Amino acid sequence: MKFASDILTGKDNLTYDVGRVIGVLGALMYVAFWTVQVAVTRRFTPGDADAYGRGLGMVLLAMAGALALKARTEPDPK
Repeated sequence: MKFASDILTGKDNLTYDVGRVIGVLGALMYVAFWTVQVAVTRRFTPGDADAYGRGLGMVLLAMAGALALKARTEPDPK
């Protein structure tokens, strides 16, 4: 539980950060949707793997960009 708390909170480890929560949920949902798609179609080609990797990379890049934009507004640790 501490690992999840460390991922989802800001620098002070007390305040949950909306950008981090939404980014983690977005990445988890992306993985879940691809898992369902592969389970339903019963195929995962190299082209699918490439598209999956690029899409997940864009989700994580957007999360990192959002966190970088708001890094100055996070509360400092006490």
